[in-house]
Amino acid sequence: MSAIEPDHFFILPLEKIDTNSRSALYQKRNPGIELILVTSGYLIRECNFNAIRINPKDIHLSVSQQPTSISETRGELQGWYCRLDHSFLDQIYIKEDLENEVELISSFLYQYPLRLTNKVFQRLSANFSSMTQLYNEREIDYTLIHAYLAASIYEIKKIMKENSLDLYPAKAFSITKKYNDLLVSNIEKEQSIEFYAGALKITPNHLNKSVKSVTGKTAIALLNEMRLTEAKSRLKYTELSISEIAYQLGFEDQSYFSRFFKKATGNSPVKFRKI
Repeated sequence: MSAIEPDHFFILPLEKIDTNSRSALYQKRNPGIELILVTSGYLIRECNFNAIRINPKDIHLSVSQQPTSISETRGELQGWYCRLDHSFLDQIYIKEDLENEVELISSFLYQYPLRLTNKVFQRLSANFSSMTQLYNEREIDYTLIHAYLAASIYEIKKIMKENSLDLYPAKAFSITKKYNDLLVSNIEKEQSIEFYAGALKITPNHLNKSVKSVTGKTAIALLNEMRLTEAKSRLKYTELSISEIAYQLGFEDQSYFSRFFKKATGNSPVKFRKI
């Protein structure tokens, strides 16, 4: 078994995520798998262009290349945040099955978390607690962590199947996921739906229908939300000037960017950064 780098897997209690931690989570832009299990309180997570509320006994899993962030918390927030990259799955002997399950779960949880039954919630809480304890030991036993992680993923899949939850159409989800990935890579230089449709070798109309069937939003709406998400993150976590951010995200000038931002958020970029 090859060595596991420290940033290939980590897990921490939600109550320990402070402002600095959130900034660090935002900086992880490489493709990865994220799981959040809430036991008390709730949080709002910006992920896949959606603001997803995760309540007690909810779990959310996502596979994304775009940055995600926890934008709001309420109550005495408790639970776990777990992140791993795909190379971590390489260490598990049932890797291919797990990758398929993760993609399938992610396709359903694109906009919403999954509500767990009491028994499954108790088992997953125990799994996450055990993974946290193992992760904090001086010599980390990744073999045991692999076992708890695999068991958790199959628990999630099982409860989805028992509740007869419908998954998004495979082709539409695949197109939407590829579109998301293209947005991440090209948002700074390409703001044309025609460009992205061409890159996917489909018509703009086909792209729009596929994206809307999965997300309920148009392709241009997701593009603009991506620009807005990037703008918010750079205003929060960088020292870039507003004009530099506007230029990086392909706006004609700072005034146009400010109008776009205020229309979407109700605040100017300057006020948003101060808040």
